[in-house]
Amino acid sequence: MRLGCTYSFAVLFLALAAHSAAIGWGPEGHKVTALIAEKHLERNAKAAVKRILGSGGLADVANIADEIRNERAAPWHFVNIPVNAKTLDRARFCLAGNCVVAAAERFRDELKRPDGSPETQRKALYNLVHFVGDLHQPLHCADRHDRGGNDVKVRLGNRRSNLHRVWDSDIIEEQHPDFESFARALDAAITGEEIRAWSDGTPESWALESHRLAREVAYRFQLQPSGDVFLGQRYVRQSASVIDLQLCRAGIRLAFVLNRIFQ
Repeated sequence: MRLGCTYSFAVLFLALAAHSAAIGWGPEGHKVTALIAEKHLERNAKAAVKRILGSGGLADVANIADEIRNERAAPWHFVNIPVNAKTLDRARFCLAGNCVVAAAERFRDELKRPDGSPETQRKALYNLVHFVGDLHQPLHCADRHDRGGNDVKVRLGNRRSNLHRVWDSDIIEEQHPDFESFARALDAAITGEEIRAWSDGTPESWALESHRLAREVAYRFQLQPSGDVFLGQRYVRQSASVIDLQLCRAGIRLAFVLNRIFQ
């Protein structure tokens, strides 16, 4: 029986307990999303990406938006939707277009423009790749007065981290340090039914989906008397499964957006 987009995490918890350094959803997760997307690009979109980027591919530009992050003050990488909210109130949480939902929409629309210069198109493409990825990280789309989990101290075995870092970095890097083989494994598990189901929606609907996963999975833990949170094996297992799912969705949806733009 095929279970769809999941990956083995049999030794994940023990590996996390011993791990001392991690690569983020940024460099590894964004490259995984980009590689999955490339597998699902149609002919016109493939040609357009090659024309815009020249040599290299989507994975090579997937992290530029993080690399230049300090040059731009606008909080384009997240949207702080309160964890118990049911909708995205843009007037409160995406003021003046300063959130990841509006950023993805803005660069999608820029990439559509037929009169865009080569540099404008390249910038729009690498930003779109990155922000579609950010939209699918649950703690980039939810907040509980804790900066998306950054202020929540956690323990994984005998080491300390914070909740956002666990979702951004620790679990992904320990699932598989080789992002190319990780991407291949995830892509091979995606079913045709999943592709059809995920090839739809908008940046806002994807953010609200991530927000729901933050509420139902990422924020489902018990505080210890010390104020720390111990993330047990069951929590890590559930989180790893959701992260796999979200990386797959992000890759398929990025391909969906690019295919529509260049059809």
